[in-house]
Amino acid sequence: MKDNTVAIIQARMTSRRLPGKVLKPLCGAPLLARMLERLKHVRGLDAICLAVPEGAAHDPIVAAAPNFVRIFRGDENNVLERTYKAARYMNAKTIMRITSDCPVFDPEISGDVLRVFCNSNVAYARTAFMSGYPHGFDTEVFSFDALSKAHHEARLQDEREHVTPFIWRRPSQFPMVELDYRPNRRHWRLTVDTREDYELISKIYDYLYPQNSLFGLRSLEDLFNANPKLLKINHNVDHPLLLGTPGATI
Repeated sequence: MKDNTVAIIQARMTSRRLPGKVLKPLCGAPLLARMLERLKHVRGLDAICLAVPEGAAHDPIVAAAPNFVRIFRGDENNVLERTYKAARYMNAKTIMRITSDCPVFDPEISGDVLRVFCNSNVAYARTAFMSGYPHGFDTEVFSFDALSKAHHEARLQDEREHVTPFIWRRPSQFPMVELDYRPNRRHWRLTVDTREDYELISKIYDYLYPQNSLFGLRSLEDLFNANPKLLKINHNVDHPLLLGTPGATI
């Protein structure tokens, strides 16, 4: 693996549609703790950093953070800057990014994305945008050099409010690779942004967590095959797709 690979996870309390979602309970622990519990099992990571906004509103996240993560506080709205400064604070050479509201992502798949990045001559690797793995499995890996260039050159508002658009919009400048999957499960919404999302994720945990705390994609496929009505809980929730994202698919 490339030296000093760090997962940097953005977490805040002020989500618009479901405030405080990262601390909602899942099987007796905060959602964020469950997410980080899984992240700890991604092979190839050297450290985990929570990039939390400054301000008292977000202090509960710091208080709830497990002792195996480092904390960095930064600007709430300039997420690109917060991530860049967190990476610099951690002396990261390679950065993995998974969003904090995705507590059922599969650590093995995220590890696969990291291995693809490390074995390819690219600046950016991720699960595919438009097909393949469910929403909620999204994993990005990129070099500190790419992140630094984005931080210093990005001017558009949406390229500051998010971490990687500056990178994936410029594939000629930042060679990239996507990890795809069949059968296509991209229509499964396994992230938490609304009450309906949280209801689904809670039921998933109630079914699967007691038997296997690190349940993965195969367990989810079996669960939904046996209980197809589960996916109807949040099927009406809008989920914007990121368009215009060219890249090699493997």
